[in-house]
Amino acid sequence: MSDTTLNPDISAAIEFVGSQQKLADAIGVSQQTISKLLLGQRSKISAEIAVGIHQATGGAIPKWRLRPELFEAPVSEIA
Repeated sequence: MSDTTLNPDISAAIEFVGSQQKLADAIGVSQQTISKLLLGQRSKISAEIAVGIHQATGGAIPKWRLRPELFEAPVSEIA
């Protein structure tokens, strides 16, 4: 059993689009980048990747959840 905790937002984005490779292709990064994000091996998700995931998932994984210090949640999400 692994001690690795997967990033739930990245995991959900992968599930939404179908695979790590499909997510990578949709946002213009390598599959290895997606894998590192999933495994928490990158310290932060870049703003560009957050926006890409938001767009690739049709907003199901919102950019403000990925980078709350950069993107403000809509009022409807806060209430």
